[in-house]
Amino acid sequence: MLKIEQMDAYYGESRVIPGLNLQAKKGEITCLIGRNGVGKSTTLKSIMGLVKTPTGRILLADQDIIHMKTYDRVKKGIGYVPQGRDIFPQMTVQENIELGLQALGGKGKVPEYIYDLFPILPQFAKRKGGDLSGGQQQQLAIARALVTDPKILILDEPTEGIQPSIIQDIGEAIRRVNKELDITVLIVEQYLDFVLGISDALYVMEKGSIVLQGRTKEMDPRKVQKMMTD
Repeated sequence: MLKIEQMDAYYGESRVIPGLNLQAKKGEITCLIGRNGVGKSTTLKSIMGLVKTPTGRILLADQDIIHMKTYDRVKKGIGYVPQGRDIFPQMTVQENIELGLQALGGKGKVPEYIYDLFPILPQFAKRKGGDLSGGQQQQLAIARALVTDPKILILDEPTEGIQPSIIQDIGEAIRRVNKELDITVLIVEQYLDFVLGISDALYVMEKGSIVLQGRTKEMDPRKVQKMMTD
């Protein structure tokens, strides 16, 4: 589904990711983990065309999108929820959700399954996004990304600042998105228990490079934890 080959990423003149290789296979949940500042979020921004990536390839369903504009990548089927969620606090919940339709030219309507996934959203439809809790805002942000009808959903730190009970709800929603809607998922995350419980494949990043990768169920959690904390 999504394959990164020998990709460099830059902030200004500084190369922060050298020659990255990473793959999110169709129908799976793939997680990229690592300590703060190692390049995880930059990887996702690179996929979205938000940072400079002069070399390498980003293949979406075998098409190289590395030189496409961000909005064209969304049209090709990438749904993206950035770290911090980036909802519009002065807009209502319904307006935030419907904003996702703009990626489709403003046509269509919000699919009913989104309200099934996140039943709190219709209850708060007229409430301003900024009045929601952190967990509710995360659900809203994921819903807005799903409105674009993505082939792959990319989430940056979906558990950040969220209480454990809501983390469980978000984890269940992600599993349903993956299994019931057949949407491939790529997650950047630091909460290891969440990662081990939800992912099919796992990559560990240090200083912009992948230092460990494999099937999640085959990995030693103690080794992964040690790499996250040393």
